[in-house]
Amino acid sequence: MYNIKKENTKVEIDLSIDSAEWEKGVQSVYESTKGKFNIEGFRKGHAPRKVIEQLYGDSVFFEDTVDTFVNEALNDVLDKNPELEPVAMPTTQFESFTADGGLKMKIFFEIVPDFKLPAYKDVTIKVHSNEVTDEDVEHQIHHLLEDNAKFVSVDREIKNGDSALIDFTGYINGEAFDGGRAMDYPLEIGSHSFIDNFEDQLIGHKKGEEVDVNVTFPEDYQAEEFKGKKALFKVTVKDVREKSLPTLDDKFVADTTEFETVDEYKKDLKAHIQDMKDQNMENEFEYNMRDYLLKNTKIEIPQVMIDNSVEDDIKRMRDTLAPYKITLEDYLKQTGGNFDDYKKNMTDRAVTMIKTRYIYRKLLEENKITVSAKELEDATKGMKESREIVRKENELLLNKLHKFLRENNKLEIVKD
Repeated sequence: MYNIKKENTKVEIDLSIDSAEWEKGVQSVYESTKGKFNIEGFRKGHAPRKVIEQLYGDSVFFEDTVDTFVNEALNDVLDKNPELEPVAMPTTQFESFTADGGLKMKIFFEIVPDFKLPAYKDVTIKVHSNEVTDEDVEHQIHHLLEDNAKFVSVDREIKNGDSALIDFTGYINGEAFDGGRAMDYPLEIGSHSFIDNFEDQLIGHKKGEEVDVNVTFPEDYQAEEFKGKKALFKVTVKDVREKSLPTLDDKFVADTTEFETVDEYKKDLKAHIQDMKDQNMENEFEYNMRDYLLKNTKIEIPQVMIDNSVEDDIKRMRDTLAPYKITLEDYLKQTGGNFDDYKKNMTDRAVTMIKTRYIYRKLLEENKITVSAKELEDATKGMKESREIVRKENELLLNKLHKFLRENNKLEIVKD
């Protein structure tokens, strides 16, 4: 009835149905579909096959009969060869049909080929240290002090780190432009919140001085009319303010945190930093382990899988932008990109995602890593949607796999 040919990711089934099999197939389709025909002179579903064929043509049952044989052949092939896992809908190619010779056609589908995993135990994976240093703690404390800093007026020249209270008006080709004027604007010197070297040109000036600041708008500036343009800003310095950090003492800690003393705050801060560093190390291990597996696994991904994934991603992006009446092409143009680069990035992402999925699946199978019914039940209490439950099961499997890989491999601590 059929022959199977397999080459890498491509499978071809040569399907041959002789005249006797074909006749049985047509009769079977007639029996299962005759109830759809309402023919004058016969109760519905009781019209003879010959009558139906005379009224609707000899080919009235042809398409359904072909589909029946194709589905039977596919199901039989996949039942007997479970390793042949289709990655997309099969396609067919009609070759010939005659009443005496029967039906000849081909069925095509693609599969993910078998592949070998690289060594995945006793591999050395590089990660950064999770040790918490005094510098780490002091860095976080400095951020807290910075967040609570005050600016105090001083009678001196502006220096880096100060806040200058300024009025300014911007001109291009001698004309003031919209959006280029402000009064009593507090500008932190060194924050790089203004374009070009605007802030640097204020250093050395004092309260009451007027300063001409010359700048050039960057070529990638968001407003098209300003890109690459030279501008003059007339600036008046109205005040110079020096940043004053608070003192880290028990009173400051009690006023700004949930703790009463500096020691309590530092102890909790160190524990918090430790948790973050531990998680960062785990994340880095997972990423680098995956990178090692991807680089050392030879697996040919069918192009149809990549194309389908990219098309889905592009469609999702178009659907996301549609309510805002923005096309994907316009969005990419506004963000400095183009469709070709976007599609290439989506293609690279799809290849990585698909390879990772099949590598992880093989690791789970080889090491018999599963989620028990009890584990899934406990983790999905209150969940009703099947998609949500499947997502949770995949999350549990992935966590178990990462734990297995972490326990069976070595870490090499590297420095920045």
